[in-house]
Amino acid sequence: MQDRQNLLIDILTAAENNGYIGYSKFDALNSDFLKTITFNNKCLRLLYTQFVKEMPFHIRPLLNIKKSKNPKGIALFAKAYLFLYQKTSDPAFLKKAESLIQWLLENPSPGYNHLCWGYNFIWQNTIFLQDAFEPNIVVTIFVGEALIHAYRITENKKYLNAACSVSAFILNDLPVLHDTNDEIAIAYVVKKVDAVVLNNQVLAGAFLIKVWRHLKEQYLLETASKLINFTVNRATDYHAWYYTYPKEKSPISHDNYHTGGILDGLIEYFEETDDNRYMEIYWNGLEYYRNNLFEINGAPKWMHNTKYPYDIHGSAQGIITFTKASRHDSKFLSQADIILEWAVNNLYRRRHHDFAYRQGRWLKWNYSLMRWCNAWMARALAEFILSE
Repeated sequence: MQDRQNLLIDILTAAENNGYIGYSKFDALNSDFLKTITFNNKCLRLLYTQFVKEMPFHIRPLLNIKKSKNPKGIALFAKAYLFLYQKTSDPAFLKKAESLIQWLLENPSPGYNHLCWGYNFIWQNTIFLQDAFEPNIVVTIFVGEALIHAYRITENKKYLNAACSVSAFILNDLPVLHDTNDEIAIAYVVKKVDAVVLNNQVLAGAFLIKVWRHLKEQYLLETASKLINFTVNRATDYHAWYYTYPKEKSPISHDNYHTGGILDGLIEYFEETDDNRYMEIYWNGLEYYRNNLFEINGAPKWMHNTKYPYDIHGSAQGIITFTKASRHDSKFLSQADIILEWAVNNLYRRRHHDFAYRQGRWLKWNYSLMRWCNAWMARALAEFILSE
């Protein structure tokens, strides 16, 4: 296999040469034509979004879907550069990371009291409709993670201050959907919705616990624990999670990358606090993840009961999740390596220095999406390289 560090640099260079601008998985309504013929109808918006997402042929240029920078993708690329800087001590990588983070700080979602970000497209899914750049919890936290990472490397207080603003957005601007003595759940978006997205609660808790580590504010620790408790308490008896609670609110059951994200948050809570309260469920969940969401050869299954399509985001998530696990049990680094090798051998496009979107049973989605494919794989490769 091509040297992993050179492979990563090739991917990052290709993305930089394109200005980190590209297509996104759910960007169908960035087409003025498709947007017009939705007639402001939810079902049509959902239909067009899913049609473009599932099409194995690259029809976005034909529909004049606009390319742009995805804030979540920019945050992922920034983290890749930060990991590379930690590995090499080359100041050029730190400079590139800080340049991307500066762009994020200069381009938050407008009109909010605290720093927050959203996707660069109109997004209709089964739970909500979001305008382009309307903030949501996921994009905002991924930017927050890059800010905390940058602060820990540079000790520049502007990054910590920005991360504190992100935590204020999470705590104050997102509707609370559930609140008891030991659990809390918050919405994906800045409007009330009728379902809790389970991985988001752990994502938020893991981010808040990183901010707590620097501020030592008790309310951050308590809220982080309550958020994670909500999801932990809704695990199945076979150590898996549905995408939403109630589970009927989404067609997604036990899928690859959302499961990996939950596991990452649980292990990060332990790493930040030395509190092992979630570790038993973590190890049980990790075994479920390995046995049910990957093939023996490293191919990422779409869901626990569905092989295809093999999606590059599942590869990236597996590399990240098993790399994190290897910090506590070294045997899992070989699992990350197997997944990485499969992704490079099957979905890497050497001519373009990027990754194809998906591999089906008979067809390959032989085009690349900047955030979904390349930002995720760059971030995954970088953490793997640092851990080798």
